Amino acid sequence: MTEVPEYLLERSRQRRAALGLPGGEAPAGDGGGAPVPASAPSSVATAPAAPASGPQPAAAATATAVMTEPAPVAAVETGPRSGIPVWMMPVLLVLPFWAMVYMGAFAEPAAEAGPRTGAQIYTAAGCGACHGPTGGGGVGPRLAGGDSKLTFPNVEDMVKWIDEGSAPSRGKPYGDPNRPGGPRPAASGGMPAFATQLTPEEIITVAEYVREQL
Repeated sequence: MTEVPEYLLERSRQRRAALGLPGGEAPAGDGGGAPVPASAPSSVATAPAAPASGPQPAAAATATAVMTEPAPVAAVETGPRSGIPVWMMPVLLVLPFWAMVYMGAFAEPAAEAGPRTGAQIYTAAGCGACHGPTGGGGVGPRLAGGDSKLTFPNVEDMVKWIDEGSAPSRGKPYGDPNRPGGPRPAASGGMPAFATQLTPEEIITVAEYVREQL
């Protein structure tokens, strides 16, 4: 039977003692056994480190890309919307004109303008173009300063002269033959008849204006 060297037994006990295993105690009565030579290597086996018991970090969740179709975009009308139906547009355009006609039908008739004065008739009828704006004469004879009364002593004769014109008396004298300075001849017969331009009342008014105011 082969005897185990003491230093090997001591090394075994040291390993067991380091690992906390039974059998690592020195035998009773043994003063620790023979000393282990210094040259003998003493190695202590170390237990492998236990893995950490703490909570492990959770793995990062990977996002899954989901392909979705874009929602259809509703058509947007450009330009303002009035909210008025199309068929109402012609009605709204015609309505103001209809309102004016409607109001005009019930409006009181405007007061008629008053009769024109002799001066207004004299200007509007164009008497001043021949006899001058103030009756001082021109193409036609002078009327101002009472000359018309010398030619027509009676207003009725002057009214007839204005009404008929000088055409019927062309080449003849007209008015009072005993007129101071002699009768006046209707040489050209160019004075127009105003019967179609003036009313009988207007002819009387302008005759009185010429006789009394010019």
